[in-house]
Amino acid sequence: MKVNKYKIGDYTWMAIGIFITILLLLPVYFMIIYGFETLQDMFHVPPYWFPPKITFQPFIETFTGLSSNIINSLIIATGSLLITLFTAPFAGYALAHYGFKFGKYVNFTLILSQMFPVVMLSIPIFMMYSNVGLINTRLGLILANATYTIPLCTLILTAYMRSMPFELIEAGLIDGASHFTSFFKIVVPVVKSGIATSAIFAFLMPWADFVYALVITTDNKIQPMSVGLYKYMELYGLRWNNLMAGGFIFSIPALVVVTLTGKFIIKGLTAGALKQ
Repeated sequence: MKVNKYKIGDYTWMAIGIFITILLLLPVYFMIIYGFETLQDMFHVPPYWFPPKITFQPFIETFTGLSSNIINSLIIATGSLLITLFTAPFAGYALAHYGFKFGKYVNFTLILSQMFPVVMLSIPIFMMYSNVGLINTRLGLILANATYTIPLCTLILTAYMRSMPFELIEAGLIDGASHFTSFFKIVVPVVKSGIATSAIFAFLMPWADFVYALVITTDNKIQPMSVGLYKYMELYGLRWNNLMAGGFIFSIPALVVVTLTGKFIIKGLTAGALKQ
């Protein structure tokens, strides 16, 4: 006789979880369908659960008006990603396997850096940028976002690399490999999931940045999509269907990245939780 492994309580919690998930996804659903509706259909009472007349005009108008901002977002996010990948893996490797006197203080500083809100740091960064000519530059935004992505990704990779047996590295060094050779041929293949996780965060955080972009830049030719949507309201008023279409366009890269690489996020965040 087959025994049902689920109890009544399990089904109850499952139903609660499904209900909460539906509530969380409901705004996303309406954001998508409102982008395919006219303003008149948007304000229909009761609201339509599916567009009665599908129109692509909001998407066309928004994409045309914000195309330069989308390109800026891609450049800034990619630039921050590259800088992070050139620094965080090496820093994480050093903190995980080469203990030094002030290592614990470095770890504490990295954790502390994640506690400061971006709003508090934006004004000092603006003042420094004013002195070195980085205001209204993509490089300025790339570096500003890297101040957040590098510490976070270093912490993730440090935890990930600590779960890796150090004997593998020692074996490579004994066989005559240099530290750089051991890092690229032994460490990187083993911790590639952690590096992928770091890359995801290093791209998504600059992509979603709003505060730095608003404070450091005033030229629309430099500003990313997040500020472009904000200014879009000022230029064209509250055309909600266009704003919903712009919000959906803005969320597509993040949605694609998280959907395709979600398993790496779970692996990277749980790495080091168990001692091997």
